[in-house]
Formats: sequence, structure tokens, C-alpha cells
Amino acid sequence: MAVSNFMQEANAIAASLRSQPPLRGRAKAPGLRSAATEPTARNLDVLAYARDFFAENDQLPTIKCIREHFGWTSDNAADAHVQALIRHGKLERNVLGKLRFAREKDGAQ
Repeated sequence: MAVSNFMQEANAIAASLRSQPPLRGRAKAPGLRSAATEPTARNLDVLAYARDFFAENDQLPTIKCIREHFGWTSDNAADAHVQALIRHGKLERNVLGKLRFAREKDGAQ
């Protein structure tokens, strides 16, 4: 019978949450940041490094190369900056998943 009571309580909580207005317009939970509308200074540093690396090597740096260049201990730090540059339209991934500089959106090659 305990499982049944648990389910009833869970359903009651879910119903009360559904009756609340959506989070839009309400304060966000502490620790959550909104997405930046422009690349940060550090994102632009990563982009500048990618351009320099490309000029010397004819390819973009790997996440590991970016991490090592900036002295970060985690690949996630480098990947977060790369993902931000992708969101801002500075970089993109090709069909194989490799990074490349973003192309013009109007169809120009």
C-alpha cells in the first residue's frame, strides 16, 4: 500500500506544478545564467587562437590543443568556449563533425 500512497502523492505534486504559470518572466534559480548575446572576451581569445593555428597548420585546433594552449585542466572548459562560438555563428561543424569557420548564410561559398 505504501507504493500506492507514494504514487498518489507524486501525482498530487505534479498536478500542483502543472497549475503554476510557466517560468517565463519569473526569476531564475540561483546559479543559472542567461545565454550571452555576444561572444565573451575569452571566446574571442579562443577564436583568435583558432585563426592563428589555422594559419600555421591549415586546420583548426582540436579541443585538446585549445585546452593546452590556455592552460585549462579540463577539456570541458575548451569545449564550452567552442560551443559558445558555434552558438554565436563564428564556428560550425561539417558533416563529419570537424570544426570549421562559419560560412555565409546567404548561400555564398
